[in-house]
Amino acid sequence: MAAVKNHLEEVVVFKMKVEILRNEGNELAFSIEGISSAIANTIRRVIIAEVPTLAIDEITFVKNQTPFYDEIVALRFGLVPIKTDLNSYSTKEKGKTKATTELQFKLKVKGPKMVYSGDLKSKDAKCIPVYDNIPIANLLEGKEMVLEATAILSNGKEHMKFSPGICYYRNMPVKFKSLDDLRDDSYEIKDDSFIFFIESFGQLSCKEMFSVAMDVLDDKLSEFEKKIEKLK
Repeated sequence: MAAVKNHLEEVVVFKMKVEILRNEGNELAFSIEGISSAIANTIRRVIIAEVPTLAIDEITFVKNQTPFYDEIVALRFGLVPIKTDLNSYSTKEKGKTKATTELQFKLKVKGPKMVYSGDLKSKDAKCIPVYDNIPIANLLEGKEMVLEATAILSNGKEHMKFSPGICYYRNMPVKFKSLDDLRDDSYEIKDDSFIFFIESFGQLSCKEMFSVAMDVLDDKLSEFEKKIEKLK
């Protein structure tokens, strides 16, 4: 439940009922009852764009003897999902030292071989590439790739490479029993109840994505309430 006071001394209260419907691997389905479509879309947008994750932001190339320009290789590494520990890292705005805002990677490989995301060696064993088999570039016999990379914590509003996954929702059927009821679109819907689907890219679990999104939304409501108080 969240309450925000407006300048007319009224209180707007949202009483939400949340229920997990399916939680398998990188997919989560849950229902929320007692909210408007505006609130539902706000939750979706916060999950996609404001939940922070780690992603490679800068690369220093020592050697790049692949057929690709440095910029192309850097772009590919930037899109590699990295497991994120939000208890250990902060955004640059909130962090106090480089140790809490940056994560260093190194890579040194020699051909003939395909360079994969798993060739990135992290200084933090908890924060490594989610998938180690993403192909980056091919090295011919005797050719090398040597680099140092820096990952930072940011969110999808800054760049979509920081987005933790996707989220979408549908109105809940009036006679809802299971997710199978959604297969047929010809059903009567509840205007204040929605079924959400979250698919994680792997940096965070789906539950973490939802939990952090609620924290972000709560902070925004608190900030909004303080600004309203100043208007009195």
